[in-house]
Amino acid sequence: MKLAALLVILPLVAAAGIPPENEGVNWAVLVAGSNYWYNYRHQSDICHAYQIMHNRGIPDERIIVMMYDDIAHNSDNPYPGKIFNHPNGPDVYEGVPKDYTGSEVTPELFLAVLRGDEQAVKGMGSGKVVKSGPNDRIFVNLDDHGAPGLFAFPSGELMADEFAATVTSMHEAGKYKEMMIYIEACESGSMFEDLYPASLKAYGLSASSPSESSWATYCDNPYGVCLGDEFSVNWMEDTEANDPTTETLKTQFENTEKLTLGSQVMQWGDTSIDAQTVSTFFGPTSAAPKKYSYRHAKASNIPAQDVPLVMLERKLNSATNELAKNTAAKELAALKDRRVFVETTMKNIAFSVTGDEKLTEEVMMKKNTKITNWSCYTPVAHAFSENCFNLGQSTFALTTVHTLLHLCEAGYSSTDIINSMKTVCTFPTIVNAF
Repeated sequence: MKLAALLVILPLVAAAGIPPENEGVNWAVLVAGSNYWYNYRHQSDICHAYQIMHNRGIPDERIIVMMYDDIAHNSDNPYPGKIFNHPNGPDVYEGVPKDYTGSEVTPELFLAVLRGDEQAVKGMGSGKVVKSGPNDRIFVNLDDHGAPGLFAFPSGELMADEFAATVTSMHEAGKYKEMMIYIEACESGSMFEDLYPASLKAYGLSASSPSESSWATYCDNPYGVCLGDEFSVNWMEDTEANDPTTETLKTQFENTEKLTLGSQVMQWGDTSIDAQTVSTFFGPTSAAPKKYSYRHAKASNIPAQDVPLVMLERKLNSATNELAKNTAAKELAALKDRRVFVETTMKNIAFSVTGDEKLTEEVMMKKNTKITNWSCYTPVAHAFSENCFNLGQSTFALTTVHTLLHLCEAGYSSTDIINSMKTVCTFPTIVNAF
């Protein structure tokens, strides 16, 4: 092609937000890290994200979906085989590729998929991995519960330093041009904080700051669950309501931040990337704007960790006969007892480490601590999940993990903290401590 023609075409391509051909292709890795009916919203969010990527022109061979897949056909689902992310929205489950499901949804497999390690996923799921090159763009969407520096999976935890190390090694190996990461989880800002210098060419949005809960939304419905998460619903509905070839990522951030009422949406990494259009990562195809007739109200939102509690309270209040009321009351009492047990267990661990009541109270109450001692915190968090409460399936236990962080930052050794756990947690590892 002649130079004069190129000079005409290239500005038009750039204005449309479509990378030139030699800038590679788009990849998307979409992960719902939870299971069980009460966590409906995480798989709902990820299915919706898939529909956006697919409808915007990213082919399925370059979209990789990881989800437990126990919601659509769950016995509690009043619409078998369907999942909804909006009270008046379409089924978002139809057509979603189930690349990795059930016990395959682990942090180890996620990192292997992301770095393109075909050998590590051999014999599992679809076998799809990210086969990206130096001119490609990768979008990663993680959706589940979290804690400081931690994103939960059904079995196991993705620690922020381990995730960042993988991204760093991919950058050094020339496996992407730019990466964009959206994380829906409590304290999700801590998955980015101080770990993504601009030189990595990775840009991220977190649903919340490093020290606060994210919120569930669309919780007023007959399902007995929340259909979506506030941050995720907001960025996806913003994507569908606007032209991705003209809306910038900065505008999407500003719109999402304004609409997200329960937590502080934050930007991380190379924020210069936000000057590009949404289509740069979500696919070049424009679609007719979709305006939802119903928007979530703050009154229908619930802090993520309190969804099981609130839903059981609603179940009790709406019970129409004595048997249903007694059943719901027993379930609610059992949940509250489990939560007290979690808090008591963590207090006993902290006291075993410090040997002092006052210091124990201080490390349990302290907030807003940056993670600097990863060599202590990462093995300690993993050990707590292995020896005490499975963090991937014990939502409330995640709210106590900050105590372990504070013990590490106070200078106690990982060996002493883990030994205290083993002394205190003499019971079999507990799941479902929500």
